[in-house]
Amino acid sequence: MFETGQWVLYGVHGVCRVIGTEKQLVNRKRTEYLVLEPLSRNESRFYLPTGNPTAMAKLKAVLSAGELQALLSSDEIRENVWIADENQRKQTYRELISSGDRVMLLKMVTTLYVYREAQAAAGRKFHLCDDNFLRDAEKLLSSEIALVLDKTPEEARAYLQEQLK
Repeated sequence: MFETGQWVLYGVHGVCRVIGTEKQLVNRKRTEYLVLEPLSRNESRFYLPTGNPTAMAKLKAVLSAGELQALLSSDEIRENVWIADENQRKQTYRELISSGDRVMLLKMVTTLYVYREAQAAAGRKFHLCDDNFLRDAEKLLSSEIALVLDKTPEEARAYLQEQLK
C-alpha cells in the first residue's frame, strides 16, 4: 500500500502525491479511498477505491534518480514500436498512455521521434494524432523526470528528448 506523502505515477494524470485515505459512504456502503493530489493541479483531488484492483493497478511508485537514469540509458527503450495501420496505432498508443508503463511509453516516444524526423526528411507532415500522442506521453514522462531530477517541466522535456536521441 502507498503511504501518505509518497509520490506516485497515476495513469494519464502523471505525478501525484498521496495525501491520505478517506472512508466515504457510497450507495449505502462504506468504501475506503486513497486520496491523491496531482503535482500539476494542487486544487484537484483523485479518490481511488482501495478495494478496486483495476484502479489501484494504475498507481506506480515514482522511480528513484538511479532507476530513471538506468531506464533512459537502456537499449530496451530503443525498440521501434511503429504500427502502420493508423486505427490500430491510435488504439494501441491510447492504451499505452493510460497504462503508465514507462518502458512502453519510452519506446513509443522514441519511435515517434524517429518517425517525425523521417516525415520531415521526406517533406511530409507528421500526423496530428501522432503529435498529440507524443505530446501526451512526453508530458507524463517529463512530470516524473522533473520531480525526480529537480527540473522544471521544460527542462525535463528537453532532457527527455536529449536522452532519447
